[in-house]
Amino acid sequence: ARPDQWTSHYNLGNYQLSHGETKEAVASFEKALSFEPQAVTAMVNASIAHARLGEIAKAEKSLQKALKLAPDNAAANFNMGLLKAEKKEPKQAESYLKKALKADPRMAQAAYNLCVITAKDRIGEAVTWCRKAAETGPQNPAYAYTLAFYLNQKGDKDEAVKTLEALLAKYPGYRDAEMLLGELSRRENP
Repeated sequence: ARPDQWTSHYNLGNYQLSHGETKEAVASFEKALSFEPQAVTAMVNASIAHARLGEIAKAEKSLQKALKLAPDNAAANFNMGLLKAEKKEPKQAESYLKKALKADPRMAQAAYNLCVITAKDRIGEAVTWCRKAAETGPQNPAYAYTLAFYLNQKGDKDEAVKTLEALLAKYPGYRDAEMLLGELSRRENP
């Protein structure tokens, strides 16, 4: 509506991105940044669009610019963490995800991704991160399911079962939880 304001182009980019018009979204975010070169949110969303196009280097460059302007920005740190994980750089991914969570302690998706990253060699820490994800993001049943999965991996089957039962009470028919609970029950009563 207001082609002279960066927010108009930013909002158009968001609309385009949500409708799969990724190349057009990149152009809109770039236009927004031509009006307001310090619009961190436009940089972050441009990075998402670039990543969806497979332009990882451009996505990373956009996030680096955003983090230079706003080093404590939760969204920029979160997306950089995901990008680093995708590039198979787990230590860097972990660092950025922790910064995102520090900036926004309620960012369940950052805690969840930390859970997945640390589970490979630090199962106890993974359980802590999954628990935080499940507590801060109760609307996403995958977080509670993953918590139960890693609790079981850690050897705490009883707590895993309780977590799955609570999950199924809230989300009846959640297939993955039903399957894991059934598997744990069969192991207990062969």
